[in-house]
Amino acid sequence: MDGFLEKAKQLRQDVDKLKKGESISHKVTVKNIEELKELLHDGLSEDIRMERPSGIDPDIHQTLTQQLAKKAQDHVFSDVSLSDKERTQIAGKFPMDVQVASLPDKKLGPGEEWDLGTSTSPVVLNIGTLTMEAGSSIKIANTVLKMDVQKLIRNSGSTKGPNYDLGIFGVTGTTPTQADKGGDGAKGKKGKDGTCGSGGGIAGDNGKPGANGSSGGTGSQGKTGGQGLPSLTANITIGSGGIGGSADQFVIYTRSGDGGQGGQGGKGGNGGDGGNGGDGATCGCEHTDGADGGDGANGGTGGDGGTGGDAVAGNDIYVTVPTGNAQKIVKQSSVANPGNGGLGGPGGDPGKGGKGGSGGGASGCPTGSSGSNGSGGNAGNSGGNGKPGSQTGAPGTIYVTEK
Repeated sequence: MDGFLEKAKQLRQDVDKLKKGESISHKVTVKNIEELKELLHDGLSEDIRMERPSGIDPDIHQTLTQQLAKKAQDHVFSDVSLSDKERTQIAGKFPMDVQVASLPDKKLGPGEEWDLGTSTSPVVLNIGTLTMEAGSSIKIANTVLKMDVQKLIRNSGSTKGPNYDLGIFGVTGTTPTQADKGGDGAKGKKGKDGTCGSGGGIAGDNGKPGANGSSGGTGSQGKTGGQGLPSLTANITIGSGGIGGSADQFVIYTRSGDGGQGGQGGKGGNGGDGGNGGDGATCGCEHTDGADGGDGANGGTGGDGGTGGDAVAGNDIYVTVPTGNAQKIVKQSSVANPGNGGLGGPGGDPGKGGKGGSGGGASGCPTGSSGSNGSGGNAGNSGGNGKPGSQTGAPGTIYVTEK
């Protein structure tokens, strides 16, 4: 309990309330990276902290923004120095809110999950005794975590849960919305109607065929899936009470963010309808014939699916335990996968054939023949599926130090 209360004092919390068994939760606003470093510090010596591996692996595919975030985390957790330029760039991320909580006792029942948040501000937990029953678990995603537990009780039992006690995850990249549809084909023009001769009762020209519709356009290619968001650094300290309970171990699992699936290709444009055939003329008891309707056009081909997004490497996890407890930390991890390619867009709808023109002719007189309806077009072909992303995401390394 002493270590728990000492942490609470460092967090400037009301120790008297905590002694009564009350919990305290509030936000702390840090103005710069040095204040954040102080708040997240694990109390280990500079010599130990600077031995932690840090820096950017040149083989890891990261943007400049991600590299800067990695440098900031290395400064906070491993005492890596920052250049003046880097400090200036990082300063734009502040002020920053940090969620802070002190809990004298936290109990997770059988199968209960404690979700600490996804893509939120850093979380700082100060726990006196954490009791986890069978199947219970804690998870956090794409969020920095500092968790101090003075005594950890992990019990076994028949209730099933995930394959971890504490899961530290990234977030799967986003899947873009479907790409734009191809342009619709134009409808064919109606054929000219038949005519009568200058005398009025003399037949002239038959009706003219309707024009064919034009084909639909190809759908746009799907957009690339979003890059995964990484699992962020976690700093876990087990105090003098150590790890106990009937399970007598604590399983920490980490996996960074998978790439997002590529966006679906756009639908092909609809084929244009055929124009109607021209009608025959009625010229007294003479007539002209109606013309055939134009053919409908084929629908456009769907756009190809977008490329899947890349996975991203995770950040390291630092665990400090009392002497003799290192073997009770079970480390598990897996590689994040690139996103699948997006689905091809569906083909466009076919155009309808135009109606045949009606034959001319007055009542009681011979009538002209009507034109045939035009043929409908064919539906467009679907686009091809996109390619998967190319980058996997290595998990962060879990380091355990006895103190």
